[in-house]
Amino acid sequence: MANERNLPPTTLQNDSGACWTCLKQKRICDLSLPRCRNCAERGIRCQGFGIRPRWPADFIRRKKRPRRTYDGPSNTRESSGNNSDTRQTLPTSQFCVPQALSSLGLPSQDSYFMQHFMSMFEYLSSSLSPSRIAQVLENLARVALAIDYNQNGYRSLLPLALHDPGLMNAALAVASSHHSRWQQTSDKDSRRYLRAAAAALKGRFGNSSDLNSPVTLTIMLLLVSFEVFSGTPRWRGHFDAIRGWIRSRGDHSDLDPFLKTWVCLIETQCALNVGLPVMQEVESWLDICPNPSDIGQNDSIDALFGCSSRLPKLMCAASQLQKASDDAEIPFEEIHRRSETLQKAIQATKMEDNSNPIISILCDDAREKYSATVGLEQEELRRRMIATAEIFRHTSHLYVYRITHGVEERLTSDMEESLQTSLQLLTQVPDALSPGANLGWCLVVLGAELDLLDQRDYIRSRWYSMHLLGIYNTKSGEKILEAVWNHRDLVRSGLATPARWQDIMKDMGEHQILV
Repeated sequence: MANERNLPPTTLQNDSGACWTCLKQKRICDLSLPRCRNCAERGIRCQGFGIRPRWPADFIRRKKRPRRTYDGPSNTRESSGNNSDTRQTLPTSQFCVPQALSSLGLPSQDSYFMQHFMSMFEYLSSSLSPSRIAQVLENLARVALAIDYNQNGYRSLLPLALHDPGLMNAALAVASSHHSRWQQTSDKDSRRYLRAAAAALKGRFGNSSDLNSPVTLTIMLLLVSFEVFSGTPRWRGHFDAIRGWIRSRGDHSDLDPFLKTWVCLIETQCALNVGLPVMQEVESWLDICPNPSDIGQNDSIDALFGCSSRLPKLMCAASQLQKASDDAEIPFEEIHRRSETLQKAIQATKMEDNSNPIISILCDDAREKYSATVGLEQEELRRRMIATAEIFRHTSHLYVYRITHGVEERLTSDMEESLQTSLQLLTQVPDALSPGANLGWCLVVLGAELDLLDQRDYIRSRWYSMHLLGIYNTKSGEKILEAVWNHRDLVRSGLATPARWQDIMKDMGEHQILV
């Protein structure tokens, strides 16, 4: 439009990713972190890879002002033999560059990406204008439950990031990478932020006082999110480092419950999909979750998982039962008995349509009221939250059922009812807005039971709506499910033997978090 203003870029261009010394001297950089080895071999100081602001042209062209001087009361021309001896220098004024810096004290591009990062989960009402809130809420506020609550951990990341460059760059890497996918534009910034975050993390591992800081864990979790959202398998290396960090740290009492729950979410997915054993530390964190016998906690939904706050502990138990069955650690009769007990516990997490759930964090016993942050009425959000929690419950029933029943066996009437109920509940969460964004694992487990073409096409349409979020681990989920369907068709034709979706996923070399 004619009234639009084209703002200049706020950072100096460095498409090659070279260090500033090699870039200035037009040399080839080896891109080593934290400093270029080529500079060290030439005996010159490497200026690093950090992002540099592009100052406005009017500021660069501004000539240096002469120093202002003044004569003191006793420094008269008559009494002073040498005027320069008694002359005092005033400090030069500090230039303020509002064109380049935001109210957060960041370059405008960094500020934009930081606001984008916050809107990926919840809005930060204190720093955004109403018009800006309306804009960013069309963003990844659609992820997870798209709710706001008192203990919202994502909001605490901003003040931490403003005081820690490593955390800031990790958050900016996640935000800028997602923004380019969401807007379908080329990604020109995220790798620079990522390198800076990796360099800061490397420095933390070399400093014992910084190594055990919760900020170190937060940076690693953001690096996991960067790779998961990009749809790459590189998240596994970061999470292996997190597992080692947790085991070596010992005391975790100072860790925020939000960070613990974040780790539990990834650990649960690793256990369900890849078959990894659950860490003892995570099991101890899950022990503070509501007990299945606490009827009063039925209407509590975890803000990160999107399911009943009692279900993640049961999902971990199901994954360990699956592993015990695969490794033949215990007799089949015991496996069957435990699966029946687990099914009853899962059934106890059922939520009624007229319930009024409250929000919880898995590793915290606090319960919070919530408010919607996207374009949904409160009643509509409540209905979708309950439907999503019930989809997770029915999906867990099917997962446990397949532990003791081969994929070639038909579903029992109860399990068939769970499958059909889940498909019907999906229509109550019609798109990826709000709770519908975290159903990737459910779509794989449910889809693995489907043979009808129209049902498969419906699941494909749900994948497509999730792809629009710009979080591409959903593409891995779709790829896995398509391979499962192809294999089921071959089995029906007598050209293949039955196989579980986890085995097909492993044969494909896929190791992805599906939520």
